[in-house]
Amino acid sequence: MSDNGYRPAPPPENGGPQGRASGQGRAYGSASGGPREPEYGWGGGPQQGRQQPPQPQGGGYGSAPGPRQRPQQGYGGQAPAGRGSASVGGARPSGSASVGGGSGRASVGSASVGSASVGSAQVGGGSGRASVGSASVGGAGRASVGTARPINLDDADERPGRAGAGGGRRRAGNGPLSKDDLENGKKKRKRLGRKMLAAFIAMGIIFVASVTVIATWFFQNTPELENVFRKGESSAFFYANGVQAGAYGDTLRLQIDPGEAPESVTDSLVALEDRKFWDHGGVDYVRTMGALVNNLTGGDTQGASTITQQYAGMVLDARDEISYDRKAREAALAIKMESEYDKDEIITAYLNMAYFGRGAYGIKAAAKNYFNVELEELTYGQAAYIVMQVKSPNGYYDPFYTDYYDEGAAKGRWDFTMDALVETGQLPQADRDAAKFEDVIASLTAEFNASGSWGGNTDVGFIINELDGYVFDELEERYGITKDMLKGTEESKRDGGYSVTLTIDPDIQASLKSTGSRGEIKVKENDAEQPVDSEGNVVTDRNQAERDLTDEGYAQFENSNDDAALKEYDPYMMTAMVAIDPETGAILGYYGGDDGFGVDKAGAESPHPPSSTFKMITAATALEEGDSINSWFNASSPREFESLTLDDSESCIGGGDYPECTLRNGSQNSKVEMTLTDAVRESKNTPMYTISEEYGAATILDYADKMGLSVMNQARTIEDDSGKAWDVSINYVMNDDGTYTQHGTAVDPDTGESIVDASGNWDVYAGIQVTDDCQPIVNTEGYFLYAEEPTPCEIGGNGNTDPFYNHISFGQYPTSVRDMASIYATIANDGLYNESHFVAKVEYKGEEVAPINELESEQVIQTTTAQNLQWIGSEIHGESSSGDDLGRDYFGKTGTWEAGGKDEDGNEYPDSYNAHAWYVGAIPQLSIAAWVGNLTSESDPIADVDGNKDNVFGSNTAYPVWFTAMERILDKKDWDEEEWAGKDDDAGNVTAWDIEKAGGPIEGGAFCAAKPEDPLCAGQVDEQAKEDCEADGGTWDGETCTPAEEDDDTDQPTTDPSEGESTTEEECTGMPWDPPSCDEEPSTDPTEEGSTTPDDDN
Repeated sequence: MSDNGYRPAPPPENGGPQGRASGQGRAYGSASGGPREPEYGWGGGPQQGRQQPPQPQGGGYGSAPGPRQRPQQGYGGQAPAGRGSASVGGARPSGSASVGGGSGRASVGSASVGSASVGSAQVGGGSGRASVGSASVGGAGRASVGTARPINLDDADERPGRAGAGGGRRRAGNGPLSKDDLENGKKKRKRLGRKMLAAFIAMGIIFVASVTVIATWFFQNTPELENVFRKGESSAFFYANGVQAGAYGDTLRLQIDPGEAPESVTDSLVALEDRKFWDHGGVDYVRTMGALVNNLTGGDTQGASTITQQYAGMVLDARDEISYDRKAREAALAIKMESEYDKDEIITAYLNMAYFGRGAYGIKAAAKNYFNVELEELTYGQAAYIVMQVKSPNGYYDPFYTDYYDEGAAKGRWDFTMDALVETGQLPQADRDAAKFEDVIASLTAEFNASGSWGGNTDVGFIINELDGYVFDELEERYGITKDMLKGTEESKRDGGYSVTLTIDPDIQASLKSTGSRGEIKVKENDAEQPVDSEGNVVTDRNQAERDLTDEGYAQFENSNDDAALKEYDPYMMTAMVAIDPETGAILGYYGGDDGFGVDKAGAESPHPPSSTFKMITAATALEEGDSINSWFNASSPREFESLTLDDSESCIGGGDYPECTLRNGSQNSKVEMTLTDAVRESKNTPMYTISEEYGAATILDYADKMGLSVMNQARTIEDDSGKAWDVSINYVMNDDGTYTQHGTAVDPDTGESIVDASGNWDVYAGIQVTDDCQPIVNTEGYFLYAEEPTPCEIGGNGNTDPFYNHISFGQYPTSVRDMASIYATIANDGLYNESHFVAKVEYKGEEVAPINELESEQVIQTTTAQNLQWIGSEIHGESSSGDDLGRDYFGKTGTWEAGGKDEDGNEYPDSYNAHAWYVGAIPQLSIAAWVGNLTSESDPIADVDGNKDNVFGSNTAYPVWFTAMERILDKKDWDEEEWAGKDDDAGNVTAWDIEKAGGPIEGGAFCAAKPEDPLCAGQVDEQAKEDCEADGGTWDGETCTPAEEDDDTDQPTTDPSEGESTTEEECTGMPWDPPSCDEEPSTDPTEEGSTTPDDDN
């Protein structure tokens, strides 16, 4: 039985042709598949007509190119003009024949051993000479063994007394030898010479092989059994634990673990390839010597490699030549493998690495691409059919490839395999008789995924999908590895087969998915429960079906996941989450939806206003600029700010009546003072706004950039050259160096054609042209003009509100869930920023690839600043789904942002409706950002668990999602219960600049109550305390209140508003006795340039 790659189909065959060497007739493995549309999953796109079979690149099983149009190197490839030769099996011809051509010579049966050529023969040709059986061994000199000069047999009788070629004796009394005597003598001498030559060569080969085996044993490592790739294979993506998550390339590669291969597969492989597999120690010596003698004595070229040797050969990438020193190395490696691995591991490695045709690497991929079944479902007849493809994975045995298929050869090979199963006792004769080749052929699938790219339609698809997965940009930026290199295209000068280990922890990823997924989007179905389009036509792709909307006109989920944190919420609500390791920046979990070809709600393509979660960055700015957690701020609502006035138009940015332009904390009417700590905990907007006025919105953006912000969106109104105003959306990409570039939907400035992304949609991140002062340029149709290299603009280059206004301080401008998780990871890591990333490791041909650009790691805020933020956030919690406490230190911040637009009836949404809810928080080992929104659009509202749209807060909507995910992760991880370092009251200065800026302390306010000695409080009378004292019947003496005598007959119980209720009519003083309504409630704050205002919470 021949070895893999040595010939297209080992004997016995049923009359099928063997290894044609010319470019005429059927060619083995010279096929190159036509173009394939990118696909995912198992279903592959329908093939256009009959395609040429996808093949592995270069050497290997079948030794044929992959499924792309490229120069052919396989069997039967067209020979270059003037040479008339054909190479069999790949790059270097071994056992090849070249006939005719310019030289008129032919070489037959050549073989090389190290630097020795053994057994070469030349017959005929232009020189009129032939050397038969010549051999050279060693690099220096040349030894001719058994050479003979042919004589002209027609002249033999004219040469009396002369011996035939090679000498001999004249037989006494018989006179001169006749022509027949000469011919018979020559045949006998040839046979004897051939045997002597074979013995001589065999001894030489055994000597060389012995040396090679010994050297290989001592100097080569045992081949790995996992993640070994060959030329042209798809590159694979793996979870952090080594389980494959997907692939990218032109061949499908799926792997199994030891013990997963069914007996139908292993029995078929052993019966066909290596019947003594379960008994030998890696090498079948009897079979090897038999094949050696047969090959040397002129028989058909045979191999004797065991399954273990064949796998060693694959690892050595050696299946493109017959080389006895290579086989010796294989033998040595096979013996080493057998001493280190068990049989099940070895046969599994073989089944994982073998190329079975139809673009399938690995038996699991073959089961999908041939029969569209799971591996364990393969029958013996189907398993035998797949296993027999290994020797000819080029369509010779596959009816899908009509130009290459030989039905007689295929049936003969299948019959041989099935009979071998009976002979080895693995299949009863009755089952063999019942199995029909025709039934196996009938069960083949005509649709299969030969592209090799898969995993894009899963929850990690946003990272790895073949169109625009995030991993591809990262691989190119960090490692210089392009998509072409991952595929192994000829232009890339790489073989493909990269192994990319992702940072994604499968336990954490599964926790995020189980928490976030609500099943598929609900679509209209007919009575047979088949998805239909708007006209009632059945569709096979659910994405083409008509959506089944709620009564309010929202798209909705099937809500089929009982473990979802939003299970009891309205079915139109969805969530997105990202989990990052603060210590490394590794993204351990990423959930933007169930299907990576959908809209990523966790990424930059779908940013959301971060609302009050951004107040942590504003607080960090104040602390870094010298304030303290105990600094004082006027948190009144409404509060006037001069920067909200537009003097040219005598109007306000947001609320108020010009020139008294104001900002509010939700719907509150209050006069209150508080520390920075309380301003963050109670989620007040006005203190954040005044920090932005004082230090600059650009300063806040700069800190956010350093802490992990990569993109932020803004809606603006831009005028074209004619003065016409256009509403546009701009994505600002941070460059980690204090600059940003601007991006949006753009057209080619010369042709006017739209700039599209990999999916053919408008590219919302196309670079755009800007003026000298970094203002975007739009044409007369309202589109940006494309810039291949967008201009970097300095943050704050045009002032403190460049490019965002002061509303950045409380999270008006949308950003991604990923960025918020990264920012809070920096806080959790005591201010040390680590760049977020998806790639943990890259390997190529067994060697780890070193990055060309290292990940950023920098202390971006002071350790005390980060630790004080941790302490502030440690008191900001919400309503957990289980009612339990997390049982360890964590910090976080809630946030909500109001809904905009109109309902299905055209009515504007009430100001009390929110469209976004957040909770971003961290433990020392993990930062998670959780967002909740409406499936239909960014502006449509969401509801609480009771369906109430007026009662949506981060604490009762997003916090339960965050808590559920974190709790599930902690159940799976054995992490220590680490504690935060705690606050540092001595960091910064206890300032009151904002109290002074607001016109001085509020009479009877919290500031002077806490700091009566402060000069700002000098001479102030606590009128509010006096009024409260006298209202209760007490007596105020200027400093203290003497209460009135109690009247036992008029005892009246007091009632406080229940938790969550608001009493906005009551006046807030900032004192401890204030009602709950004075805590943060949703706000309707002023906006800039048409942006919406927050409806925030605590």
